[in-house]
Amino acid sequence: MFKNILKFVALLSLSSVCFVNADSPLINEKAAENVSLEYTKDGVLRKEDQCFINFVNFGIKNDIVNISVKKENNKDGSFNLRIGELKNGNEGLNNYKTGYRFTDDEIKDYVKIKQNNVEIKDFSVASVVDGKFSLLIKNLKTCDELSVKQAYKTEALMATYLYYSNVSPLDINHAFDIAEFGPSSNNVPYDIIHWDMNTGLDRVREQCRIYIDYNRRDKTSGNHWVWYLSTDNINGEKCNNTAFYKAAKSSYIDYEQMDELFGDYYEGYVIKREGSENGHMDGILVNQKYLIEIYQDGCSEQNKDQVICTISSNKKLSYEEFQKEFVDNCLDVIVDQKEKAEWSVNASNITAKFSQYSINIENYNRGSLPKYETESVSYKEFKAAESSGIARFTINMSCGEGTFIGDKCRCSACPVNCASCLDGNTCSKCKEGSSLIDGKCVCNKGFITNEVGVCVIEPVTTTTTITIEETIEPTPTIIIEDEKSTELNENEEINSTTINHVTKTATVMKQSIPATKKPVTKKPKKIIRKCRAKFHNEI
Repeated sequence: MFKNILKFVALLSLSSVCFVNADSPLINEKAAENVSLEYTKDGVLRKEDQCFINFVNFGIKNDIVNISVKKENNKDGSFNLRIGELKNGNEGLNNYKTGYRFTDDEIKDYVKIKQNNVEIKDFSVASVVDGKFSLLIKNLKTCDELSVKQAYKTEALMATYLYYSNVSPLDINHAFDIAEFGPSSNNVPYDIIHWDMNTGLDRVREQCRIYIDYNRRDKTSGNHWVWYLSTDNINGEKCNNTAFYKAAKSSYIDYEQMDELFGDYYEGYVIKREGSENGHMDGILVNQKYLIEIYQDGCSEQNKDQVICTISSNKKLSYEEFQKEFVDNCLDVIVDQKEKAEWSVNASNITAKFSQYSINIENYNRGSLPKYETESVSYKEFKAAESSGIARFTINMSCGEGTFIGDKCRCSACPVNCASCLDGNTCSKCKEGSSLIDGKCVCNKGFITNEVGVCVIEPVTTTTTITIEETIEPTPTIIIEDEKSTELNENEEINSTTINHVTKTATVMKQSIPATKKPVTKKPKKIIRKCRAKFHNEI
């Protein structure tokens, strides 16, 4: 045992500043005698002698107390500041199997130093040893308002799990028995999502005065620091878990699958990186007491231990309630939400039969399905929480003609014109109007594809010719009545003398028409006048 040689002054001020005693082993007890820490929304202010330096994202308690700060005076009255024992949070941030790499040469790129909110660029990384590094800041006049912040190269991968007892543990920041977590006793997470550590740590610090807590260095899946983030970490604003998770959750950039599985009922209570390949988040259900996890027989890329949907409730579900919740919650499995299935139940399983496929639901190691229509779902319950429980069921699908089981074990439609298929690219039988050629259904002669690619009969183009017969009406002839007109009998022969006589007569008549004489219009008659016959020829 050693004496508590850290000197802390407890203050109560308008800003509610919190002072905390470091309670983990110290590297140098004597050097820590004059160090105190102040937890603010800007970071952890380390106070020692003449240098008060604000550290952001370098930990809490002895993570900060153990930092070494040393002045090196220059001839011009300025000084260089050497800061050591800084934990490199980027080391092994994600598993190297994901392609993540971080070299010592990159450290400077992710350290931001400011004084009076003005960035300082005249510094270097002096040394790197065992996951820690030191900085050399040159030509300072004072330590006042100096801030050193660690940024992160990329988003941290977080596997998501559920604490089945459904109550946040009192002591959070340590490892737990995997049998207490799901899904599948912690073997396969609900999802792996990306958490932006830069914005996430800023938000929980500014809203709750909660800070990342670095623990030990671990070599599992590559060297990395074990760290925790929860309401156990200072929590100067006394945030409850709901407020903490609200601040942290907003920095997940691909939370869709978790929303689909749990909606607003899931609430993470710790974000951490332990000895596993990636970081992970443990959570509980809020305002819900019972959970059913639905699994599916593995196929292609899908693991049989991967939860495809969940059903949460405040009570044990009856057979009819289970039917409804299954349809409402397992949207990826149900192809058409409007189609009603034919449900049946027996001692072994529950079956939902649709027009193009059927779903068979069976028990899967926890809880049990109803055996009769009058029974309810049976749950495995936990003593650690009141009336909470878990049930697991697995499904397998039987797809009808014209569909196939895809990569995620869902019934998917075959390509157009396929009556049956092996997968989304290979037909085994074609519909009418197409023929199978190298696994493709190609339109036959006389068929073409319509706007959606379906083979349809090619329309025949018909040309219609319309003949218009023009009827020419006889033109009325203007005749000047002449008392001396000579009528010819139908049998009278017209000779050249007669024609000449008519021509001269007609010419004279045309030239000597009085202005007052009104022309008379008559239609042709069967009786041909000599003058009329010639008049037709001239016109």
